[in-house]
Amino acid sequence: MVTDVIKGFLILFFILVPIERIFALHEQKIFRQAWTTDAIYYFLGYFIGRGTQLAISVLLIGHIFKGLLNTQLQILVASQPLLLQFIEAVLISDIGYYTAHKLNHTIPWLWKFHAVHHSVEQLDWLATVRVHPIDQVFTKMFQVIPLYILGFTKETFAGYIIFSAFIAFFIHANIKLKFRWFKWFVATPEFHHWHHSIDKKAYNKNFAAQLPFLDLIFGTLYMPGGKMPDRYGISERIPSGYIGQILHPFRTRKNINF
Repeated sequence: MVTDVIKGFLILFFILVPIERIFALHEQKIFRQAWTTDAIYYFLGYFIGRGTQLAISVLLIGHIFKGLLNTQLQILVASQPLLLQFIEAVLISDIGYYTAHKLNHTIPWLWKFHAVHHSVEQLDWLATVRVHPIDQVFTKMFQVIPLYILGFTKETFAGYIIFSAFIAFFIHANIKLKFRWFKWFVATPEFHHWHHSIDKKAYNKNFAAQLPFLDLIFGTLYMPGGKMPDRYGISERIPSGYIGQILHPFRTRKNINF
């Protein structure tokens, strides 16, 4: 398993780094500020993510939410064509993500954990994984529990996981490619970079992970035509090291603000 994680990291590195160098949005070093910290997040976050999915499937679904399981509904869902299941899974999961993400920005104690992700000041593919474990577990529950309850097949889950991982790295990447009409249907760097911007006009905007039209529907979309943010991060200083960032939300202080 560890070998697979290392292979995955190297594959992403040797694919995405050249793309970022060729189509760079901002001039920045490959091993930019806090790169090592985010590399640690990548390796530890993988196992936290796997553990979270296991806990959801065994503990939450097997016991706490057992009463919500409907065998007939699950059979109906699983009998659908894989493509239809995939589309449904992406939509349902992203509605869950949108909900969790908005809560992370509006509830002060949740924001303390989510602020760690927003502390990134130089966005690139690796910035994707700077997510506090509490934030990761909370958000995963909103994304994955509905899919387990509805009974989507393992094949659908596999396709969804690959797609969501690709989109996550893609939208954080330091690239300036234009996607025209496509950007309104599937999340792009233009869409998500504004979510990380320090521009006050972009505060609490673009909550979806994969489907920008959800933000359009709920009135939280912000993508000014032909523009990209030039600065990212939050006003409060958060430690640059992994341990410091993990402990930071638990320290007594005022609520973090942009």
